Order: sequence, then C-alpha cells, then structure tokens
Amino acid sequence: MKLLQAMPGLFSGKFKFRVKSETSRSILLYLVFVVISAMFWYFITLNKDVQQDVTFQFEITGIPKEVTMIDDAPSSINVTVRDKGSAFLKYSLFMTPKIKVKFSDFAESNSGYFKMNAVQLRNAVKKQLNREAIVVSLLPDDILLKFTNLPGKKVPIRPDWNIQTNFQYEVNGPLVLSQDSVMVYSDRETLAEINEVYTYHAEATDLTDTLRRDLTIAPIRGAKIEPRTVSLMVPVEQLIEKHKRINIAVRNTPPNVNFVIFPSSADVSYLVPKSMYKINRDDIKLIVDYNTINLSSKSNKAPVIISEYPGVYRNMELLTDSVEYIIENR
Repeated sequence: MKLLQAMPGLFSGKFKFRVKSETSRSILLYLVFVVISAMFWYFITLNKDVQQDVTFQFEITGIPKEVTMIDDAPSSINVTVRDKGSAFLKYSLFMTPKIKVKFSDFAESNSGYFKMNAVQLRNAVKKQLNREAIVVSLLPDDILLKFTNLPGKKVPIRPDWNIQTNFQYEVNGPLVLSQDSVMVYSDRETLAEINEVYTYHAEATDLTDTLRRDLTIAPIRGAKIEPRTVSLMVPVEQLIEKHKRINIAVRNTPPNVNFVIFPSSADVSYLVPKSMYKINRDDIKLIVDYNTINLSSKSNKAPVIISEYPGVYRNMELLTDSVEYIIENR
C-alpha cells in the first residue's frame, strides 16, 4: 500500500513527468508493476535448478611441429548441464567455457590416434563447472582423431571440368591452375596408394568473360590434403569476324604437266580472338590438289581446300570455293 501511495511521487518529483490523463497514469503504473514482477521472477529463477545446453569451446594444445592432424578436432562440445540458474547467467554474460587438453595426454604414437573416451571428456567438462553441476549429456561424447608424424607426399592434381564459351567467344589459351600439385599426409600404407588427387567436377557454360573460380580437391579417406582448394583461370576472349585474301598453293602436279590456276588466291572469312585481330600471320593454307580434278569432266573448275589454320580460328569459310585451271603438257 505504501508503494502505491508513493507512486504518484515518481511522476511529480524530480523527473517532472506530466501525466495528462488518468488513462496515461494507469498505463505507467501497470508498466512499473510488470518490471517489478519480472525482477522478482528473475531472482527466484536464478536460485532454481535449471537444465540447459551450454557450448564449450574445445582446443588441443601442445601439438608437436612434426605432427599433422589428419582429422580435424571439433571446435566445440555441446553439453547439457543441470545447475543453478545463476551459473548459466555467468556462462552467458561473463565467460565462455573452454576445454583445453594436452596432446601428449591422449595421443597414442603406436596407433597414430588421439583418443578421449566418454569418461575422460566428461571429466574435462566437469573441471569447468561448479561442483554442484551435473553433466547430463555430451555431443560428441568421445573424440577419436587420426594423426601422423610422417612428412607429406607431393602428388599431381587431376582437374575434372567442363568449360564451354558462348558461340561468339573463345577460350584463348590454356586453362591455368594456381598450382599443379598438393601435399598429402597420412600413414605409410595409405600414402603408398595415393599417386594423384582429383577436383570435384566443375562446369561453366556460355562464358563471355575470363573465368576465375576456386576448385575443391575431393577428400581421400584417412588422409589430409593441403591445400584443399586451388584457383582455376580460364582466359576467354570475344571473337571478331575477319576477312583475308590467301594465296593458293598447287600440289601433286605431275612433272610433265604445267598446271595453272586462276585466280591464284581466294578470300576467306573467319572469327578470330579480339587480341589477335590486328596481327597478320601466314597461318592459313589454301591448296588445289591436282589429284582431286576429274580430267574426264567438261568443267575446268578445281576445288579449293583449306588445309591448315590455327585452332583458335572459328567458322572458317571460303568465299571462293573453286578456281579455273589450265593443263598444258611440257
């Protein structure tokens, strides 16, 4: 009752709150009672036994430099704990519980395994809790990690990819990996069986620009691979149409025959990477082969053949597919 009598003073004292209506005053009184009730409930709860999940950080210390952990240790342990509510307030506000264990305490050099059974892990957790606390469950409830003190083995990477460009673009150059090999760590028997590693399948289609992508190395059971990812670079360029007049060479002419063609050159069109458009190279070969001529035919047309051209040129097309010829005996 005294509290109720003092309430008006809260709104008319030094804070100088001005309550303009009885409705506003009632709302403010209600909110004050809610806050006070919540505080009472909170303090009562802190003294009760509560069961709650707590995440403990997990760390293995003192790992020798010559040792490589093949299996990754869990970064955390999920622990279901029964304790006073105040203990959980401590975990959430003032500290993050952490379990640190020495490598040498649980490492078995003969077997090559780091082992913590359920009892050992539970005892390590209890050391971080109050004496009255009860550990209900752990996840994981034990730890088994493979390690090795053998040096790694360098093996090549076999990429698995399918790369396709848009029809107006071209892969102009080799596909490049950031490195061509990785280091593999394991026991002696496993290392002897590993001679290469593979990437997960990578696929890219309709490319219109240079591609850069990280590829993940497929894992090998019982082994650790470093690094686990490599970078792929696929150089892609736009193709531009180009026209060129090429001299025609004559082949397989008999020694007693004078074989004359006219015109002696033909126009070709093709798509070329943009960076090569202004470069003039003698890299396209056109021929007329005497052996392809049908001498019994009344036609004096000889077919023109594209015999050579670089693989980066696309849609190679002859604008003049035949020439006339004259045969004279010598």
